[in-house]
Amino acid sequence: LLFFFLLAWASRNSRFSRSVRFSAQQAILIDIALIFPELIGGSLSGISLSRAVLEPASNFVYYTYMVMVVYSITSNLQGKKPNQIPIISEAAEMALGPY
Repeated sequence: LLFFFLLAWASRNSRFSRSVRFSAQQAILIDIALIFPELIGGSLSGISLSRAVLEPASNFVYYTYMVMVVYSITSNLQGKKPNQIPIISEAAEMALGPY
């Protein structure tokens, strides 16, 4: 929770470069996106689903998360802006504004 607030502060602090603020905002949005599978799983807890459904769904969420993180890290290490994650990158751009 402390790390989440630290990222939120960093993404709004204009003393940091735009690239750092974009990456912080994107990390926040990725963390928020991870809440949705948990909410869906919690709402389906009364329904008995087979392992044939649950395991691939859990794997999909994990692999998607890992691909986003690895893509963001490698883009930053190469000096590129990691702005190719659908929906999340667009939302991070909108949250930062033109400055």
